[in-house]
Amino acid sequence: MEKEVDLAKMVVRFVFAVLEAILLWSFLRALPVVCAGNIAGIAVSSLLIVITVFFDRFKALVAALWKTGGGRVVVVLVSLAVIAAVVYCAVLSVFMYKAIKEGENKKADAVIVLGCQIRGDRPSRMLARRLDKACEYLKENEDCLCIVSGGKGWDEDYTEAEIMKKYLVSKGIDESRIVEEGKSTSTKENMRFSYELLKERGITGNICFVSDGYHIYRAGLIARNEGLDAFGLAAKTELRFLPTYWVREWITLSYYFLIE
Repeated sequence: MEKEVDLAKMVVRFVFAVLEAILLWSFLRALPVVCAGNIAGIAVSSLLIVITVFFDRFKALVAALWKTGGGRVVVVLVSLAVIAAVVYCAVLSVFMYKAIKEGENKKADAVIVLGCQIRGDRPSRMLARRLDKACEYLKENEDCLCIVSGGKGWDEDYTEAEIMKKYLVSKGIDESRIVEEGKSTSTKENMRFSYELLKERGITGNICFVSDGYHIYRAGLIARNEGLDAFGLAAKTELRFLPTYWVREWITLSYYFLIE
């Protein structure tokens, strides 16, 4: 009976180790991109693997701590912190997913495409996906105006807006429907400066913005703070980057809640 129990424990531990290794790989896949998302993901995944592999030692350490007053407090506080973090991230994920779904099948008078990095005179793959989503929407809604929003980075030769407009025109969108906003350097400025351009054209409501799905919830919060009544239209994020950027968004949202 003991051998069967030990075998069952080994199988369970092996399954957990495999799942944790898959989790670790999901963050390693984003390399050479390095950001808070995959740094946190790699760190947590690695810690889980170490705990699983050396579970007997980990259990003995916790048991030893539990025998002392101070150690018991540490165990309780750490346990509560882990549970709170898991619940917090799960709640954020629900809000993020809900924001992605809320924009489906809605009509707008204007679309703001939020910029991101360009490569020379071409959009990055992430930006191209946003533009493809906007292009699809603009072709389905021919009366819809488009604001392409993004300034010039220190390592860029053009504004993101210039490249975005060029890309949309190459995909068959009439350039008279596209307005460049080439000053912004953040999502807040994307929303603020784009809204100013829309108000000049008499559009103050029924607006949507295009970004990656993981970013829609936070961008919507920023839009509301800037006075926009807008909904998000989610472009697909490349699968290899999704875990990394999703976790990064948890961190960025936490910073946003604290600062804003």
